[in-house]
Amino acid sequence: MIEFTKYPHVKDLIEHYLVSLSRSDIKNILNSGITNEQEAEVFCRFIWEMVGEMNEDEEKGIEVLGSSDNSEMIPDISYEVTKLMRSSGYFYVWEKISNEEI
Repeated sequence: MIEFTKYPHVKDLIEHYLVSLSRSDIKNILNSGITNEQEAEVFCRFIWEMVGEMNEDEEKGIEVLGSSDNSEMIPDISYEVTKLMRSSGYFYVWEKISNEEI
């Protein structure tokens, strides 16, 4: 199971968006952990999709986790995902996908 220790609210945010985007694959990854490069890529791409959805929700005034602007959580997300990818051995996947998305 993937846990985020420094910023546990990151998991709450991910869980919100995995439901809102109907991403059972991400739920499975959260429950089982990242076990291969393909799962790492799917998870990293989802994180960037989630950030895009956060932006759209802000523009629409949609409240998520008690706030209509969760952009202040982006550094927390980056910290936790970077830590996760380093510990699982897939930091290069996170770096590659982040460079594509920026």
